[in-house]
Amino acid sequence: MGFLLLGTDSLIACIAVGAIISRRFAIPFAILFGIGDGGGYLLGTAFHWSVSDSFSSFIATTTLTVLGLYWIAVAIYTRWAAKDPDSSKAKWAVLVLPWALSIDNITYGLVSGVPAHASVWTSAGVQALSSALQAGIGILIAWGLVALFPVLKRQVSLAFAFCGVAILAAAGAMVAFPNAF
Repeated sequence: MGFLLLGTDSLIACIAVGAIISRRFAIPFAILFGIGDGGGYLLGTAFHWSVSDSFSSFIATTTLTVLGLYWIAVAIYTRWAAKDPDSSKAKWAVLVLPWALSIDNITYGLVSGVPAHASVWTSAGVQALSSALQAGIGILIAWGLVALFPVLKRQVSLAFAFCGVAILAAAGAMVAFPNAF
């Protein structure tokens, strides 16, 4: 059941940024979360790095905070984001998320290792699948929010601001509830 918790950050991140994810990019984006989390677990078990949970949490929270502030800056200070809904210049920042959020899986591989009588590849595969599925669900939830609040689709700068605030809220949740992520 712990493998489901390791994908929760993927769910939250994709709810936050799903409003700006295109239908064409949704599945590959969700798969990137799976690759990042499964690969992070393999990295942690393979190299036996020694990273504390508190340091891992600090790096993940700091990365989310910086990314959230970036989205808010894009929403406030750039006119092209509102003028060109198909602009990919600002959207590239979402590619940082799957890799930044794999830190907890690296730590999980270090601390927990491979469960007794289990294959490291099977464990990594289960974590990758869990993260990819939860990322996909997060994107669908975000699209539902866009359907409920069409202003997010009409005003891209507002969608960017929503992303920034939601990511900052996720970072705050990680600080408030460190054992849940």
